[in-house]
Amino acid sequence: MDYASKKVNGALRSGSVEATVVHRRRIDEEGRNVVQPTVAVRVKGISVGQLTGPESGSPGSILQIAEMDPSNPYPEVLLSTFTGGAHCCNAIKVLTSDSTGESWKQVSLGPFDGGPSSAEDPLRNGRFLIVDVDNRFLYRFGCYACSTAPARIWQLQGQSFVDVTHKPEFVPLHRRNLQRMASWFKQKDTGSPNGFLAGYVASKALVGELFDGWDRMTQRYDPSSDWGLRECKGDVDERGKCLGREVVYHSFPEALRAFLLETGYINPTNNAVPPAIPATTL
Repeated sequence: MDYASKKVNGALRSGSVEATVVHRRRIDEEGRNVVQPTVAVRVKGISVGQLTGPESGSPGSILQIAEMDPSNPYPEVLLSTFTGGAHCCNAIKVLTSDSTGESWKQVSLGPFDGGPSSAEDPLRNGRFLIVDVDNRFLYRFGCYACSTAPARIWQLQGQSFVDVTHKPEFVPLHRRNLQRMASWFKQKDTGSPNGFLAGYVASKALVGELFDGWDRMTQRYDPSSDWGLRECKGDVDERGKCLGREVVYHSFPEALRAFLLETGYINPTNNAVPPAIPATTL
């Protein structure tokens, strides 16, 4: 930290791509000490673009040069920044070139729960991906600490991110996650189980074992919990009132089935996990 200039400087280089980051500090209108990262990107000494993160009370950010899309001639520049707040958020911005290497564009992804994170190469094939958890599971059927989410994987293709979570090459990654989840079933007191079981069943679906996971869920879920049994199909006002159609499910398995269909973990053409009772629409 350079307190005289109130900047944190740093630079990365990979081949002809250079990225320089400056974290600018200021006291904002609310009296907070905030920091904002700005990244200047040059190729062969020529400026090709800039990435700017959000202002935050936390100075944490990650700058990375990584090969995320081999269809263009240069690696990508990634800026991951913590936006501040409870459990939130990791905002990711990537600067990538077109197939000619002459035109560069910013692509954004997130926000995701948690702090800054770098791109990963889970297959060790030289192509870096965004590996996170499926944030749609957090708070869906239980409190934040009670919730477990399957992995969600994003691949940069051209100038957009594509969800590749369900591709068969990532099954080993999902199996490793299931191995970490296995200890939960050895606990005598699992507290509020439904938030965990939702993520567990989804992870089992990702490795082709949906029905095995479903059977274990039906043996361990809490039928007394009503968390996640009401769903608003529309906007919610500032008081939490549903402004659209509200659906009420009669059981956790019924609500979970609908959620997994909606999020793509159950294939609608193979609709073999029926709800016990039809949901009620209000």
